[in-house]
Amino acid sequence: MPEEEEVVLTAMKKNGQSMMRMERIKKKDINPSSVHYIAGGPYKGILVNKQATDLDRVEPPEGRVEFMAYLINSDTKDFATKDQWTLKFWFRGKADGVTKKKTFTSYFAELVSPGNVPRKYVGFIKRALVLLQHYDLVKRLELEVEDKTDEEEDLPSIQSFVSVFTPDSYTYRFVPEVMVETKTFLTFKIKAKCDASLVLCAVYGDVQRKAYEILLGTENNTKSYIRDGSLGPVKSEATTYNVLNEDEFRYFWISWADHHVEVGQGAKYGQTRFLSWQVPANRSFKVNSMAVATSRAGKGEWEFAEIIDEKDLKKEAKRNKIKNSLMWLAKKQKMMNILEDAYPNSVNINQLFKICKVDQSENISAVVMLKNMESKGVIKELEKGVWIRMQNKEEMTDHNVLLVKELPSIVSNERPEFAIITSMYNEKLAVDAVIEDKKTYVKYKTEGESQVYTMGRIGDYKVVSTKLSRMGDADGDMIAAENTVTRLLGIFQTVNHVLLVGVGGAVPNYSDYKEHVRLGDVVVSAPVDESEATYVYCSKVEKIPGAKGFSYSTRIFSPSDKTLVDAVSKLRNKVESNPHSPKPWDTHLDNGLETLKGQDSNFHRPNIRRDMLYYTQSDASVIRVDHPRPTGTEAKFYKEGQTQVKYGLVGCGQKVSRSDPLRSDFARMNNVKAFHQEQDVVLESVEGNRCESFLIILGMCDYADGSKKEWSNYASLAAAAYMKTLILTLKPHNNNNNNSHETAI
Repeated sequence: MPEEEEVVLTAMKKNGQSMMRMERIKKKDINPSSVHYIAGGPYKGILVNKQATDLDRVEPPEGRVEFMAYLINSDTKDFATKDQWTLKFWFRGKADGVTKKKTFTSYFAELVSPGNVPRKYVGFIKRALVLLQHYDLVKRLELEVEDKTDEEEDLPSIQSFVSVFTPDSYTYRFVPEVMVETKTFLTFKIKAKCDASLVLCAVYGDVQRKAYEILLGTENNTKSYIRDGSLGPVKSEATTYNVLNEDEFRYFWISWADHHVEVGQGAKYGQTRFLSWQVPANRSFKVNSMAVATSRAGKGEWEFAEIIDEKDLKKEAKRNKIKNSLMWLAKKQKMMNILEDAYPNSVNINQLFKICKVDQSENISAVVMLKNMESKGVIKELEKGVWIRMQNKEEMTDHNVLLVKELPSIVSNERPEFAIITSMYNEKLAVDAVIEDKKTYVKYKTEGESQVYTMGRIGDYKVVSTKLSRMGDADGDMIAAENTVTRLLGIFQTVNHVLLVGVGGAVPNYSDYKEHVRLGDVVVSAPVDESEATYVYCSKVEKIPGAKGFSYSTRIFSPSDKTLVDAVSKLRNKVESNPHSPKPWDTHLDNGLETLKGQDSNFHRPNIRRDMLYYTQSDASVIRVDHPRPTGTEAKFYKEGQTQVKYGLVGCGQKVSRSDPLRSDFARMNNVKAFHQEQDVVLESVEGNRCESFLIILGMCDYADGSKKEWSNYASLAAAAYMKTLILTLKPHNNNNNNSHETAI
């Protein structure tokens, strides 16, 4: 934003509407007497005017977005107000219409992005103002809010379509996305050659005992039935020649209101009824789940339309439905996070429900949700009530992931020389994405500690990767991490080099580009002085009496075998001597992105505008500053958003990494380039097991210690890409016996 401009917010209320105008105004045109508040810190450059009784007339807007917002009052938690929000846009300059449309579409998408949308009204306005600072083309925004809570709804229904594909095997697939427990009828469409089956059940997973089975186009697409349970006795029959078609969708409806099962053809409920069964009292039950299938004669394609705003539902029911959906979405993500942190350990369902605050009355719904996640291959129930995270085919290149009680034997010339240790699930995915010819063994226990080992190769080197389990207990996690490393090096005794690969927090330099580390960069542990330390752990901080400074109790780690440190130095010299050449790790980064493209939370680099740098002044106020830029020759080869590799000491210790200015002071005193979540016990175990060669490679995902999420996926992959580059530069040694005899691991 030009220096002479400020973003000014002016609010007013009129005729039941609230309106906020956010616009760029030159400093010389701002009326000081109208200003109510001048923002500072991360909101510097934003002014808030006193509430106005009216707004100046302006030209018509050039673009707008309308949407509905449901707001829950914290004092009345079960009551939601519904507002109609309209965002109007004005632009400056002479941009064409397509550019303007892309600009306000991009602005709106970023404003309401699921991972960042504020939960409070004030937070939403703040975010709108901050984003406006980054969209230079936008001259003015107006947000109009109109309360619709007490009005009858006349908006068209919003529909979400659930698509289901069934194989040619008469295997029922349950569809928990369609919540039949709240319905008495369904409309859907099906494309199949014949034998399309739909079953309504009382118990999820049981299609035989309390179930109504509807068969469409059976007996070579000539008849249709209602059965009492899967393959049970026929209760209603009709001749329906060519009722299905394998080349086009056909509409049907099913009703089970008042224990009367009816089936008809067409998109409108109640028309063209051809099957009917009044269920006797001794066979009646409440329908709680649904499943579909097709026979060996052919596959099927189904579509179910979920109407969110049905006209016959009361307002309170709609609010509760929306609130309930959001609650379960949050609990689903929480469950996934817990299982990913615990991996390769399993989690007991009681512990999982306790952490996620699932009430006893919600247990059935929660189990259905877990089963649905299992059907997608992302989790697995090892035994009743014991769950583990699993990699599915969209999260990895196609390779075997085997659950085993005991590890198999391997031939000696396949035993690894490199061990790669990760602590988060996305770090493990990223590392495995750059390993070739891999196979994963999960040695699991339903009680106690499990282990995961992915064995493969990088170039001519055999490698093994593992992940540390994190169960949320700091002391317990440290003990488990130490045990994991001891087992790893005890099982794979041919390992000569250990690599810690993952994410960390960058240490910025506000004036020197060469020393500056920012999000998306990679920091490689390298000695900076005669101590030859590569990793420093701070265990204690004390205030120096009578002075402003602090004293730090530290322990340093330095590999006595310099193989990896020397390789880093050689790779660095090679890259820096050819600044015009493409960076060798970029190829592996691109390949990794292709491998992991099926991820829900993808591994692509976030928008560069999200890398915001702040500085804490001596008076504790926070200001936003620009990243330092290269000058001279370096500026010629600089590309915004390209991953840079920095070299230096890695620090850890929560006492300093999460406290500013302690963090800055400790980094300055020790020449620290990045902070890591506490892993000193891992290096203690590495040294204790007499492995004398180790290296830490971290992708930068925040300016703390690597605990934040937004940049975590990309940072993990960037670190893995550098790791592969480094290993490929080494010349392989003939350490393995050429005789391929088997050895138990």
